[in-house]
Amino acid sequence: MNLTEWRNNALGVLDETYDSIKSNETKYRPTVRDSDKIRDAKQAVQDTISRLEVAVQSFELSREAANEARNNLKHTSKVVEAAKNSLLASINGKVFCEIVVQFSKSERRMKTVKENVNNEKQNAGNAVDNSNRVHKDAKAAYKLVNDVTERLHSDHLTPIPILAGTYNSITTRSVAEASKAASKSVHAASEANTAANTLKRDFEAQLDSLKRTQVQLANMDVSVGTDISDGTFEACNDSVSRILKSKSSDAIRHIAEFNMSLLSKLNVTLQEINGEAGVIVRKLSGVNSKVSEANSTARDASMLARQTTENVKQTIVKVLSDVVVELCATLSELRALLDKSEAFSAHAANASANISEWLARIDATAKESDALVDLSTSVEDAFATAEKRLAVLRRVLHRADEQRGKVAGELAASAVVAERSRNGAAQVNKTLRDVLANITSRVSATFSKDVCNASLMSESLNLLSNMTNHPAVMSSLQVVAQLNRLADSMEGQVLKGRRLMRVAAASSAQVDAALEEAIRMARERSGKPQCPALYRQLLGALGLHW
Repeated sequence: MNLTEWRNNALGVLDETYDSIKSNETKYRPTVRDSDKIRDAKQAVQDTISRLEVAVQSFELSREAANEARNNLKHTSKVVEAAKNSLLASINGKVFCEIVVQFSKSERRMKTVKENVNNEKQNAGNAVDNSNRVHKDAKAAYKLVNDVTERLHSDHLTPIPILAGTYNSITTRSVAEASKAASKSVHAASEANTAANTLKRDFEAQLDSLKRTQVQLANMDVSVGTDISDGTFEACNDSVSRILKSKSSDAIRHIAEFNMSLLSKLNVTLQEINGEAGVIVRKLSGVNSKVSEANSTARDASMLARQTTENVKQTIVKVLSDVVVELCATLSELRALLDKSEAFSAHAANASANISEWLARIDATAKESDALVDLSTSVEDAFATAEKRLAVLRRVLHRADEQRGKVAGELAASAVVAERSRNGAAQVNKTLRDVLANITSRVSATFSKDVCNASLMSESLNLLSNMTNHPAVMSSLQVVAQLNRLADSMEGQVLKGRRLMRVAAASSAQVDAALEEAIRMARERSGKPQCPALYRQLLGALGLHW
């Protein structure tokens, strides 16, 4: 309602009031009923309204001025606020972009550090596996040396020079050094692996911190409109400049309202991450050194373990070769003794034939002349003595034949044992069978002279050089022990053969002497010249002189 309407309403009310008074004059005092009073009241209302209108008009003018001033102030405030926001946005944007650049550098560095950490962790793990494997090999070599030494002692093979010298010194020292190097390698690898795992955890902690920083920067980055992974100050700053030029008040205000305390904390966090990354890189160098030490020591230990195992194998091959050579030499002497035994047997057969021939002559002569009866009796006695000596020789040769049968049986039995042996090392057992079969090939009453053929023996022994594990090596020692026992037994047989041949030689000499005496008596008593006895002719042909 404006003043004019208010005035008209007021005058209307006065008129209605005056009309009511006039119609009820008895109720009101005369003063109230006076028309002049009513007119004066109306005039007063008119004057009041006029003055009020003037006042209202003045007020309206003042209000419009105030509103205009207020509007001007608001506009000025907006301009000032926009200028302030633009300035703050420019400053905050640069700070933000600098931190984005620092984050990008940290992210790239952490990627490199991550790759290095993973590589060193893998290298450390490989070093642990390798050192454990080498340590296992060294322990196996150590056990092999101890077991072989114990077996050699129990089988009485240690007197062999190569064992007393090379084996006990070089091999034992090598396996001790291998065990020591392997233990050192395991320790270094374990330290490297522990350090690598610790650095892995440290790196992951810094990586988590970097990811949290990335999330907080990304939340701010939405208003900037750039990718913080771009990593260049120019790209980020260009985005901020485009926002400032676009005069987008909301975007500018958002940048201006960046939490600078948070940005400051993020900056400190990134610096800490970079510092820790540097520490991790320096510690990785130590891990790398430990890994190199572990691998180098493992190589040394592996080489020593292989050398030790090879020394053991070569020692066993050498021992076996020596045993085989000794066995073959013994068998060669047995063959020589057999040749002598066969010669004595032939000589005994000839002597027996000669005795029979002379006895037949004497008997025929005695029948022709009664005068030779006494001669026949005495000469027959002489030939009877020769036959007794010959019987002794035959018993000795029979014992020699029995011994030869035992030798052949023992050799054949050794080959059978080797063939039937099944202890998990078939190749070594086959080698033993080959060696014994080679030695005993065509073993019979004649003892073939090529039973120890050098090329075949070498081929058999070479199989032993391929021993690759503990059971094979220990089985090869069984080969050595069995052949050594066989060689000892054959040597004992040689001693028996020598004694028998000495007895046979003495008996043969006694046969010769008795036969020679009997023939001499037969010649002297008969008074007839005789041709050389048949046994003499045979002895001359054989070149034997007993």
